[in-house]
Amino acid sequence: MEAILNPAIILFISGIIIGRIFNDTLPPALSKYLGYYLLLSLGLKGGISLQQNGFTSEVVNAISLGIFFALLIPILSYLYLRNNLNIDDAAALSGTYGSVSAITFVTAISYLSTNSQAFDDYMSAVLVVMEFPAIFMALFLITRKRNVDQNNFEIIKTAFLEVPNVLLISSLIIGFSIEGTISDNVEFFTDTLFEYVLYLFLFVMGTRVAKRLKELKGKGKTLILFALITPLIGSLLALFASNYFALSIGNATLLMVLTASASYIAVPAVVKDAIPDANPAIYLGLSLGVTFPFNIIIGIPVYHELAKYFIG
Repeated sequence: MEAILNPAIILFISGIIIGRIFNDTLPPALSKYLGYYLLLSLGLKGGISLQQNGFTSEVVNAISLGIFFALLIPILSYLYLRNNLNIDDAAALSGTYGSVSAITFVTAISYLSTNSQAFDDYMSAVLVVMEFPAIFMALFLITRKRNVDQNNFEIIKTAFLEVPNVLLISSLIIGFSIEGTISDNVEFFTDTLFEYVLYLFLFVMGTRVAKRLKELKGKGKTLILFALITPLIGSLLALFASNYFALSIGNATLLMVLTASASYIAVPAVVKDAIPDANPAIYLGLSLGVTFPFNIIIGIPVYHELAKYFIG
């Protein structure tokens, strides 16, 4: 019950309710630019933390685990989905669930902060490195099965040049490069405003999710279950790995959230051009309409409690 009373979750649920009641939608530019701020802030904090902590064994372990799961999850997903979907939809959906949701991640950060749970800002770097392997895997799977000559270099370049990815990578580099005295001056931008912008963004996202729910009609129980079970499997694998590599409770929770999340920005933006025959109502409808709200409302609190029980 305490988890449901978290302001971020309350506003997200409120957005879903408002979105279901009213047909009018908020301007798309609102969520886009709020999201840009959150990504920029996230990258700056991650870069500053990396500079202050250095590449310690825990940092290297966390980043290595992130890359490993970003490759493993799309492979496992594809092995299952190829028996239920055509090649295009299976590859697109596998890539979507192998990548990560930055907004789910920042919501988890807010949740941990509200519950006075310590974590390290360098986990933002793990988020960054997990964005791309799943895209590569999706492209590899589709070209391997089709046996076609496709210019994957151009597709990969396009993936890197998507605005969210550019913001994350560049802000991470900037944060890593700035000196300590300057980093103190960006605290207002990265910390004070962060919570308020996140709350507003989650309300807006709630209204977007409400509009996506209708796309799930006729998609079948198998795909709905996939969108619910995959996050649980990913989070449990991350929990066991975090325990083995001695990650802290907060960092383990964030790694669980990353492996449990699905992309609804970076991968879909690439997939629409790289795999044009894939159905966006499947890969975007499931990630935004099922997995995203599941993680925000139920997943994050559950992952935190599991981390406290097994690691604490």
